[in-house]
Amino acid sequence: MMRREFFRISTERLWKLSAKDFLNIRAIGFTCARSWVYLMFLGAAVSMVTWDGRPMPASVFLVSSITLCATLFCAALFHELFERFMLRRVFRFLFPAVTSLGTLLLASSTLSGMPSFVLAVMGAVLTGIGSGVIDLGYGELYRNLDPRKTGLEVPFAYVVAAALFLAISFLPSVWACVVCAALPVAAGWILFVDLRVWSPSTIPAIYPFEIRIKRFSWRIGVCACLVGLADGVVRQVFLSVNEVSLESFYHLPLLWASILGAVVVYGATLFAREDGLRSVYKSVMLVMAVFFMLLPVFTGNSEIESIIALAGYGTFNVLIWILLGEVSFTFRLSSVMVFGIGWGMVTLGVLLGSAAGQLIFLSSPFSPQALSLIALLATLAILVSYMFVFKERDLEELVKPEDETNAALSRQPRFQVRIRQIAEEYRLSPKETEITILFAKGRSSTRIQEDLFLSRGTVTTHLRHIYQKLGVHDRQELLDLIEGRKPAGQSLEPKQ
Repeated sequence: MMRREFFRISTERLWKLSAKDFLNIRAIGFTCARSWVYLMFLGAAVSMVTWDGRPMPASVFLVSSITLCATLFCAALFHELFERFMLRRVFRFLFPAVTSLGTLLLASSTLSGMPSFVLAVMGAVLTGIGSGVIDLGYGELYRNLDPRKTGLEVPFAYVVAAALFLAISFLPSVWACVVCAALPVAAGWILFVDLRVWSPSTIPAIYPFEIRIKRFSWRIGVCACLVGLADGVVRQVFLSVNEVSLESFYHLPLLWASILGAVVVYGATLFAREDGLRSVYKSVMLVMAVFFMLLPVFTGNSEIESIIALAGYGTFNVLIWILLGEVSFTFRLSSVMVFGIGWGMVTLGVLLGSAAGQLIFLSSPFSPQALSLIALLATLAILVSYMFVFKERDLEELVKPEDETNAALSRQPRFQVRIRQIAEEYRLSPKETEITILFAKGRSSTRIQEDLFLSRGTVTTHLRHIYQKLGVHDRQELLDLIEGRKPAGQSLEPKQ
């Protein structure tokens, strides 16, 4: 019976999908942003994004990545100031333009007769700052989107970005540079003009909860750095063993690896026994561990090894983005804090992994036993990161109580105060108000049952009555109502 029910639920999830769940204006914008990252940080390594086709020095990517980390961390630490700046239209237009300008400067840094060092440094700094702000913008976009939609759009965007990367690799260097410089402008236009992210009209009426930033940094930092280290070491080592060129490693295998990663994420989501992407996280991490363990088996088959090596960390990138979106959505946290710390730690993990891989590379050639040991250590790093998986109770400990938040709350209503105002307007009962507060703060039905000592049927009945009285259909519409956003097709006026 349980298997039949499980199969029925999975089939229903599948049949509810449509093309718009994958391809829409959000996904197109996010694809542009991810395509730029592939072209700049992978394409430059294979001489695709300079005017004359000459490769940039490796220090360019180091400086750009460090600047990106610094931008993300500073935005998270000073998120109130950052968000006030982004409310001004000039800044929303500035950073995509800065990213495009930095791209052009880097493309020109290899030309003879040009001040190469100055152009390279300026381009690296500008691309790091601009791309960091664009990443935070898409974090804010997905913070206000149902995580189930995020889980469909993000893997698809990574696949399309890999396909664009492969297609652009066949263009002349000049055209590849032009396309690469245009992508951040397109991503920024969709983000800040079409979707109006950080526009005053889309700012929530209440201030989001804040997080205990040190605890959050530690949890996601250790997880991201472990996986980044594992990936960086594995890629460097198996590149040296097979003597694969960067072109062969990144072009077609990147596309196949992205497709494989999307299949893993979609499969884990479709066949999950419960809603919520944190349960999917465990399944995907386990598959990544299997990827790394398979690498020694395919030693000598460079194409399969390249796909497996790229699929591991590519899948992790997709998963972290989805997870950060779900965390900020479910627990109503500041997206600047969550994505600033989370994505910054992921970038830092990549840097550390690449550095460790370069050091280990000096010990080549490797014996079969050494390759197996490296794969085993990489797998162990993935499995150890299970200790830092986000669980509902762990996240609740990271959220600051409202009485600990800063003075900014004095300018905007508190979360619970706003819910009680709505409860009074819509005539919710005291028990319905209590359940609404818990549900809006991210509690699952099971947790509400435990916290309030109620049966499952009682909680379900209360939630149905709450939806009926408020005129909403799901948690996202409930949160839109609380935060002063108009749910689709609904009025914010209370029912009489």
